[in-house]
Amino acid sequence: MALILKRPWSLLAARCALAGFAVVLCALAGCTANRVTADPSYFPAPPGTAHAVHLKSFNSLTDLVSRRGSWVEIFRGRPASPFVKTPAGIAYRSGHLYICDTGFNVVHDWDLATGKARHVKPPGEVSFDHPVDVASDEVGTLYIADSGRGEILAIDSRHDSILFMRPPGGESFKPVAVAVHDGKLYSTNIETHRVDVFSTENGSHIGSFGRLGSDSGNFYYPMGITVDTGGRIYVADMMNSRVQMFSPQHAFELSMGGPGNRYGDMGKPKHLDVGPDNTIFVADSEFAHIHLFSRDGSLLMFLGGPDSKPGGTPLPLGVAVAPSLPDNLVTLVPPDFDPHYYLFVTNTVGPRRINLFAMGLSR
Repeated sequence: MALILKRPWSLLAARCALAGFAVVLCALAGCTANRVTADPSYFPAPPGTAHAVHLKSFNSLTDLVSRRGSWVEIFRGRPASPFVKTPAGIAYRSGHLYICDTGFNVVHDWDLATGKARHVKPPGEVSFDHPVDVASDEVGTLYIADSGRGEILAIDSRHDSILFMRPPGGESFKPVAVAVHDGKLYSTNIETHRVDVFSTENGSHIGSFGRLGSDSGNFYYPMGITVDTGGRIYVADMMNSRVQMFSPQHAFELSMGGPGNRYGDMGKPKHLDVGPDNTIFVADSEFAHIHLFSRDGSLLMFLGGPDSKPGGTPLPLGVAVAPSLPDNLVTLVPPDFDPHYYLFVTNTVGPRRINLFAMGLSR
């Protein structure tokens, strides 16, 4: 009789133990997807009409994209999502966010629709030394400026072929930013204070423009570079505290900003990008905000600020315009704001290193 009574209690205890174990696994693996919420901050602040709203600051993919973990990941000891340590240059194309991480010496590839992530890996025995900026063309080729290697790596979308780009003759080359347009790859070179131009077809060096100086068309530590849809080239001329615009034929056209602390002046402009409405976004690490200029060089407004509150940009470096975002991120936009496009900003300090803004108009 004692044996007969003991078996049901043993079975009940075993079932309870299994249930408890399942609860623990579900909690660890995230059986319910993490809920991502917005941290809205408007620019300009109320009562003015907002033309931008900060949506989210994040360090990891799960800060931004709701994602379920798996028991397999838990047992294998793999993190549920990658983490960015020191983001630098950044690029966006077709739902993918590419981030150069100088802290981990990797280039992240985050799929913002699915929450999947990987590291960009050069084929063969090639490895990154100090990847600082990345650009992508329409067929998915990635162009990565590696200032440690002293060259640009062009890696195709399948990651099975690679081109190495650098000027001929063994001259000094320290690329810090890249931009691609119409079969040409543009790179700023802080060793020679100029912009080098390469063919994306075969990696050959086409030419260069600019040299050390403060006159129009010259540079003093050129940093960020971008090209608009019309082929105009914009260069952040860091130590001259300005941005210069060039024609598709590399002729100087105009300068915006300048040294000083007045409205429209710049401190240390780093990277930049151009929106679909031709607004130029310039990350200024000294003034700790993003300048917005029109194509004619007029200052429109500022984004960010030196604090670490939502929307703050304490030490901005990289900027990347996104014409659109996956639907799961569009839901972060407040209902009182009409988004036209989006902007990512990287910061090298602060508790949350990457900002996401929506550009548009409050309703």
